[in-house]
Amino acid sequence: MKKENQGIWLVLLGAIAFSLGGLFVKLIPWAPVSTNAGRCIFSSLIIYLYIRISKHMILVNRTVVLGAVFVAAMLLCYVASMKMTSAASAIVLEYTAPVFIILFEAMLFHKKPTGLDLTVCLIVFLGIVLVVSGGSENRTLAGDALALLSGVFYALTIMLNDFKGGDSLSSVLFGHMLTVLIGLPLIIRETDFSTHTLLLVAALGIFQAGTGYTLLTVGLKHCEALSGSLVASIEPVLNPILVAVFYGEYVSSRAIIGAAVVIGTICLYNVIRMKNR
Repeated sequence: MKKENQGIWLVLLGAIAFSLGGLFVKLIPWAPVSTNAGRCIFSSLIIYLYIRISKHMILVNRTVVLGAVFVAAMLLCYVASMKMTSAASAIVLEYTAPVFIILFEAMLFHKKPTGLDLTVCLIVFLGIVLVVSGGSENRTLAGDALALLSGVFYALTIMLNDFKGGDSLSSVLFGHMLTVLIGLPLIIRETDFSTHTLLLVAALGIFQAGTGYTLLTVGLKHCEALSGSLVASIEPVLNPILVAVFYGEYVSSRAIIGAAVVIGTICLYNVIRMKNR
């Protein structure tokens, strides 16, 4: 199997692990920063364990540190948006990352967007409007804004290997550790430390964050950033389905149409690009 195909499969498995996030975040009765820090305690250990097993050299430089900030910001915005808006809105808005990758590649690497790129940006934007205007009893404007911001940082996280001196695995490890440092004082203030809650936090950290980010990071080494982000778009399909089935959270038909527009457009875009290559 070619390296690029291996990378795509690893990203896909990582996306399936990520899809557990919405349900677990909804079930954990902690504040967003505490939830994020709690899961990152476990995910940091998983990521570090992989680094030791694979004998990957941990790098420390400006690019890696900046990448760690991007990762930490993405993690916090994601969990906060899941707490403040519907799972469908949060995950679909985060997966606007491919659009931001197109914009960042144009601004940072002077890569001129094609007509197809611009068309996709426009259609995805219209889909976002439908998702945000669709309404939900669990939805807030602030939550939607944080979800969209998580998409910005998710795009930058996916692009870490493209920057000079970048090492995505080192940035992901330091980003998770930074998240723990930020949220640890707030964890101490939480009142619910039942076995059920702690098991949910551990599972969220080990399976969703630790395993998910390790698979994603390793997979992105062998495939293009944009292709990786588009293959991972299976998460916004599975995530709200799990939340709807096991948590009972549903969204309006308009929001569902908007989500279908965003996800469908991104998947079609990936197919067209792969055929062109």
